Amino acid sequence: MERLATALLAHRRLVVGGWLLLCLLGGAFAVGLPGRIVSGGEAPSSSQSEVVARALAHSALPALFVAVEVPAGAAPAGGAHATTLVSQAVSRVPEVTAVSPMPNTKPLRPGGARVTVLNVSTRGGTDGAVHAAHLLSAALPKEAPDGVVVHVGGFGAYRDELTVDSQRDLERAERVGIPIVLVVLLLTFGSFWAAGLPLAIALSALLMGLGAVGAASFFLPMSDFVTNSASMIGLALGVDYAMFLLQRVRELNRNGRSVDDSIRQAMRTTGTAVLWSGITVLLAEATLLLVDSRSIRSAAFGMVMVTLLAVGTAVVVAPVLISLLGHRIAATSRHRAASTSSRAWFRWARHVTRRAPAWLVASVLLMLALAIPVTKLHSSVSIAGTSSLPAQSSVRQAYSLAAERYGTPALSPVVVLLDSHDRPTVARAAGVIADDPEVAGVAVQDLPNGATALVVTAKTDPYSSTARDLVGRLRDGALSGTLHGVPYQVGGETAAAIDASDAMFAGLPKVGLALLLVVGLLLLFALRSVFLPLKAVVLVVLSLGASLGSLVLLTRTNLGAHLIGANGPQDIHPIVPITIVAITVALSTDYEVILISRMAEHYKRTRDNRAAVIDGVQHTGSVITSAAAIMIAVFSGFALADLPPLKQLGVGLGVAVFLDATVVRGALVPATMAVMGRRNWWWPSRAALRARGERTIAGNSAQPHDEPAPAQLLATGRAAEAQAHVDPYEPLDAELVGAGATPTRSAVSGAG
Repeated sequence: MERLATALLAHRRLVVGGWLLLCLLGGAFAVGLPGRIVSGGEAPSSSQSEVVARALAHSALPALFVAVEVPAGAAPAGGAHATTLVSQAVSRVPEVTAVSPMPNTKPLRPGGARVTVLNVSTRGGTDGAVHAAHLLSAALPKEAPDGVVVHVGGFGAYRDELTVDSQRDLERAERVGIPIVLVVLLLTFGSFWAAGLPLAIALSALLMGLGAVGAASFFLPMSDFVTNSASMIGLALGVDYAMFLLQRVRELNRNGRSVDDSIRQAMRTTGTAVLWSGITVLLAEATLLLVDSRSIRSAAFGMVMVTLLAVGTAVVVAPVLISLLGHRIAATSRHRAASTSSRAWFRWARHVTRRAPAWLVASVLLMLALAIPVTKLHSSVSIAGTSSLPAQSSVRQAYSLAAERYGTPALSPVVVLLDSHDRPTVARAAGVIADDPEVAGVAVQDLPNGATALVVTAKTDPYSSTARDLVGRLRDGALSGTLHGVPYQVGGETAAAIDASDAMFAGLPKVGLALLLVVGLLLLFALRSVFLPLKAVVLVVLSLGASLGSLVLLTRTNLGAHLIGANGPQDIHPIVPITIVAITVALSTDYEVILISRMAEHYKRTRDNRAAVIDGVQHTGSVITSAAAIMIAVFSGFALADLPPLKQLGVGLGVAVFLDATVVRGALVPATMAVMGRRNWWWPSRAALRARGERTIAGNSAQPHDEPAPAQLLATGRAAEAQAHVDPYEPLDAELVGAGATPTRSAVSGAG
């Protein structure tokens, strides 16, 4: 990394020119990304609901509906004329294949407004219905006569509104989050130039990352979650990585080094830590590709792209910009606030390490208590219906008007697809379905491909647990035995919600196992310690449990919903828990690498575990806290979103970062490392194994606590005595021995 820094500083203009060019290219591709977003895709393409949706893509079954509200007092002839004009306008949309009024469309209320509901058939399956709904929502308000209100409903309209609202929420989140990020950076660095550099790095990385996603969207379908998840992670990581590097450069510069020398030294230490952290985050995000869901996979692709660009920009562009800005950002005067914060973290770390067992037990009990609600996660995950949309939503109003006449189940039926036109078989199937106590009616529709669709109207809301139970009985109950091997699938909105949740829970164990393996193996070689990766994995599991348990409390209880600004308790969207798992592991490992790397630097010099722990917390506590505050600021913008999935994702990640930066980094990590002592740094090197064998033969006992460390003996020329005192949990440090350095035991150790 030091050689990379030297090469970058020797070609400053080339680096800056390439950076600006990539920003322009990224912006060009990112501009058109929202128009190429494909809604839906939570359920696997092989699931029953998706198979049914594809089979119905060219059928005459309605995919949308239009609610036409004529004001009270209008003449019947005028109302009929208005409905005709709206029907003609609907027919002119290219994706629409048929328009017909629903039967028995009488006045909703005597003397009140008259509502007519038009069934709309479209081509192209769910994606075609989404596109048609988007066109209808834009055209119909202009085509409707004065005083007539038109609302578009149906699953396609619901998905389209989610996409539009998610873009609006993203813009609002950026307007809220970016100013807060700038304020935190100003408080951290005390300089506008220093505060602006990490933000510029992050925004440029985000622009290039979204540009890469935009280019890929010409060939791969991207879900409506890709821009939100990518923006959330790209902005947070980009600022963090650049801030870690800048903070180390400023620290070295205050100690008398030139700016360029400080950059080289910072790249050798912090730059290496950032690179390892970035690799871990990338691999953690990539594990989401194991989930059989288009929306989750496209979100994972977006996060991987922006993370890759965030790491690359931080280690390639940030050193050059720091060098060009020079002393305007790497001031030689000591920032008073930073000094005060460092002393505060020193006192805190000394306190925790003095009472390590008590802090360890208390912290673990707290995290376990917060994790208890995670046992209810399975019953809390589902796709919410239109009731989760804002009150002013046109789609929600369409459902409300139509449901008042026909009931919500009539607008979102369950569809049973039979691979047969055989009349006796169809009649038997319809009879079994009609006998179910939760079924209100069954309609038979022949399809052009030789299959038959049984349109089932339930008696309950399509997103209720009763409706989900009905779908389960249709898939695995009496109908299966009645059909005697005739293939069939069960689809519809309720089935799609079930399949999406099942896909998430099926992928969660694979993602979790892959994450833990990735984190463990990478930290094993990055930290060159056996115990530290194991400790990191255990703490990650604790952090995940506490974060998801807190999310369940905040979304599924009345008090929690009130605290986060939701309308009431709501189901957790399937994409939220698994995304939180991947991102929480990634961010937790990010902080772990930065903190432990700093401890390891001190330990190599002093061979004093407790001093290393205190030094690491002292010098990284402030920057990790600032980084966490920045991430929470970014996530809080999404927590203010109107759409439940974005709100839940913002809240869940904000809680996860808060717990990780306070309980985990502030208490659990230093307490655990203080309890384990020098065993933290054990690595089975050849020198340690050879020394252990010699000591076993000689029958020597373990080194007493108050004897000098082997490195100190070596430095004074007492090599034989040093070899006899090698501890099996602390192999000789090759760099230290070779350099002949005399590590001095920190006064911090004696203070405890």
